[in-house]
Amino acid sequence: MEYPKERMKLGEILIQQNILTPLLVQRIIEISGSTHRRFGQTLEDMGLLTGEELAQALAYQFGHKIITDIAKISISADTLKLIPVEDCVSNRIFPLQVKEGKLALAMADPTNYEVISSLSTALGLTVIPFIATTREIMKSVARKHLGISLEQLNNTVLVVNTDNKERLELVETLMAEGFNAMQGVDPEDGFRQAVLYQPQLIITAKDMPFSDGFAFFTTLQGIPETRRIPVVLLSGRASAEEEATAFKRGFFDYIPMPVKDITLTARVGRAIAAGRAYTPHRRESQQSIL
Repeated sequence: MEYPKERMKLGEILIQQNILTPLLVQRIIEISGSTHRRFGQTLEDMGLLTGEELAQALAYQFGHKIITDIAKISISADTLKLIPVEDCVSNRIFPLQVKEGKLALAMADPTNYEVISSLSTALGLTVIPFIATTREIMKSVARKHLGISLEQLNNTVLVVNTDNKERLELVETLMAEGFNAMQGVDPEDGFRQAVLYQPQLIITAKDMPFSDGFAFFTTLQGIPETRRIPVVLLSGRASAEEEATAFKRGFFDYIPMPVKDITLTARVGRAIAAGRAYTPHRRESQQSIL
């Protein structure tokens, strides 16, 4: 496949705009290299750049337009069917419009040339990237494909546990107390739902086949969309050492199992209330496409 010609690097743009210093850019490059993350993602993870600021910088770098308020744009059913929900979530993309052999595609990362190439080949369309934040894309997936509004999902708790009986009992307890409880049958499913629905709280079991609550927490911390969500660890060990490790790693709370219903709901309510203090609120506006 043919790649675009070389453009000014993102770090150079941010230096030119007096957003970052050359020394800071060099340090971010070193960090992104050691953590195997893209430069822009590292900036966002460290809180040095918001999703909107990153989108603006990428738009300047690549000359693409920024698209906002996608959930309110009228998109045909045929266009929505072009890309499965799973691909939209995993690749952070969303189809906007097909016109004259071109597909307008919202992308959080316009450098994902493999996705652009594969879609162009599979659909027989020329892909025209538009830059959008990941949050904007997930809101659109929720509204257009699932018929829900993420803003209306109040008191949402995602319970991730491979033990079906234990998971269902927790969900039923939370729903009985007025929480909007969702289920993740394993860490992989839980991560997809966390990225898409942006719950106010995540509860994860400590022991799960092929993974555990600590590894799942590390995955959640790896991207800005989920790193600020409070996470509660459930464990059947109830050891002081494990509890100390959980808090040291960054879990909001540690709950030994079994847990009384009143204790569970009280601590979940406290976690959600605390989480609201740093949940970002983004302003949106209308915008045309092609």
